[in-house]
Amino acid sequence: MLNENNSRQNEIKNIFSKITADDDMKERILISMEEKEMRKTGLKRGKCIIAAAICAAVIGATTAFAASPTGQEALSSIIAYFQNEQSTPMTSIEELAKYNEEVGASVTKDGLTLTLDNVAADDNFVHIFYTITSDTPFYEDGNQYSSETWDRLLWIECGINGELAGYGNNNNKADSYFADEYTYKAMRKYNISPETIPDNFKVELFGEMNAAFKKELPDNSLFNLVWQDKVDEITDEQKAEVWYVCADVDKSAAKVETVTRDIGVTLDSGIIIDKAVFSPFGNQVIVRTEASGDLNQDSSDYALSLVDDFALFDENGICLDILDADASMAADGSSNNSFEFLKADLNTKKLTIVPTHYSEPKSGEEATVIDKKIGEYPMTFELKDGEVVVTDVRIYDGRVEVDYRIDGFIKYGPYFELLNDAGEEPGGNTKVHYDRMLDTEVHHDTNSYTDVYTYDARDENGCPIPMDDSVSAEAIKANFTTLRFERINGVTLDWDNAVTVDLK
Repeated sequence: MLNENNSRQNEIKNIFSKITADDDMKERILISMEEKEMRKTGLKRGKCIIAAAICAAVIGATTAFAASPTGQEALSSIIAYFQNEQSTPMTSIEELAKYNEEVGASVTKDGLTLTLDNVAADDNFVHIFYTITSDTPFYEDGNQYSSETWDRLLWIECGINGELAGYGNNNNKADSYFADEYTYKAMRKYNISPETIPDNFKVELFGEMNAAFKKELPDNSLFNLVWQDKVDEITDEQKAEVWYVCADVDKSAAKVETVTRDIGVTLDSGIIIDKAVFSPFGNQVIVRTEASGDLNQDSSDYALSLVDDFALFDENGICLDILDADASMAADGSSNNSFEFLKADLNTKKLTIVPTHYSEPKSGEEATVIDKKIGEYPMTFELKDGEVVVTDVRIYDGRVEVDYRIDGFIKYGPYFELLNDAGEEPGGNTKVHYDRMLDTEVHHDTNSYTDVYTYDARDENGCPIPMDDSVSAEAIKANFTTLRFERINGVTLDWDNAVTVDLK
């Protein structure tokens, strides 16, 4: 749909969905973002448009209450952020440990301290780790998402080399959690692959109390300048008025494990596979489209659906998993998006780009439903061009984790539903919301995934309802017996128009 081409507005909306800030505050910030953050009108889509229309499963954003970590213990002491089981790894922790720089720069003001803990950067991503501590508790009685808690926290924006981090780029991510009532820790992962960032660059964090956004910000205020990507116009006097820390970063060490290859392949759909970047923090292909004139609603939706309409294979015929990501496009049809993929590294010799097409099946045949009883693994769900293999299902109080890998090609999902013997969601009014997948953890070291389904009942004010016996591990085990997989039909690989690119 048509809206501002910037992930920051979506980030704000996601946070608003989890808090009870008053409507006036929400409206003021959203209006500010719409009018001042970016002057380019564009369109943006979330992941898997077609699949979302077919499947009932809802893909959620990264949450502060993700799964407990597995296999992180040996490395958690290197970057303090991952010492807490609420953290969600979004990049190989081994690589983060190898290339992160400890910073420790901090500023204290009005009883709040902002600390830039670590920065880890390569040519694909810049990771920012920071901590906000308070002399007095952010919250009491475990109520982390009240208006009072929100008011006391800092809103943080990041500048990279004088520009707003992630500005106009897709595939930016964030994660955060309260380590305790006095400590809030956060991680930002910014995609810089479409840009040319020098090996030595400057990182800046700008912080302001969320309560400050309840009043009208002057046009020349620091945060309005930040949101308009005018970081380089901010004065030292303005920086002194907010929470401000900075650090010089050197990402040259990651160069030894980074390869960038120009591709320049144009597919029949008009999308241009511009280049591929293989780096320690991930592999990405950068995809462009040229301007094609003003788009109406229907044509814009269609054009945006094509930007990731392809599959990738290596020289051995192995299908490379393309991770779900948002995508954006300007109103004239031009775009520049990056898509991360697994199962490849610096030794990959060739990329075969295979266009994919979706033909709407007959009514009632949009998806094939496959049900399997849990308990014995591996559990294999057959696809047209591959398979999804579930390797384990774990049940805890208020949480279910599903481990799996993808062998072969799958365009959308996979999407699982957790059901009882009657084919219904187990539980009553207060239950684990099995139909809301709050997080998908990507395990870069094993090319596998964990889907995390979490108890998320809330009261009329949006505050979490404490767990009771109805969502204990025992209660979930007594009801949850079946894993349902929906195989999306109508997606085909166009091998006749495949293009192979030599990377060596």
